[in-house]
Amino acid sequence: MKIEDRIREYEKDYDRNWQRLIFLLRKHLDIWSHKHIKPYWGQMKLSYMPVICNITVDGGSTAMDIARKSMIVKQTMSRTLKELEEKGMIASKTNKNDKRSEYLELSDSGKQLILDANIESAKLLDTYKELVGEKNLDITIEVINKIIAYHESLNIAEDEHFGD
Repeated sequence: MKIEDRIREYEKDYDRNWQRLIFLLRKHLDIWSHKHIKPYWGQMKLSYMPVICNITVDGGSTAMDIARKSMIVKQTMSRTLKELEEKGMIASKTNKNDKRSEYLELSDSGKQLILDANIESAKLLDTYKELVGEKNLDITIEVINKIIAYHESLNIAEDEHFGD
């Protein structure tokens, strides 16, 4: 079978092409975020959200913890954390048990940003519930979490980019 014929076989499942679907969903969510959450951010970048969303309200996370959770390489993480600190969204505190490490915590404005973003995200989930039904949305979330857990169990990303 020629390569073109093989590709045509995959093209028949255009609406089930996983990479295409995930890419489009991500792009649509980015566009939605710019319209519904960015007004709360001011001059902040969309790329900050995976980082700031992984800093818990109680703090206590290190830069390495957040890099792993957000799947951002260490060099980018350092720059992003510096920018978030300069914008007054986060603060770093020295670890009392280990003076060589620091914990990150949200500032009051960082907490407000996260609250506002979560409120808007909850509205989007309500829209999805109306669109597909609560049961289907719950199943979708469960399935996506299982797929993510599978990839995380492979430890490929951590080995290659996000480890110590």
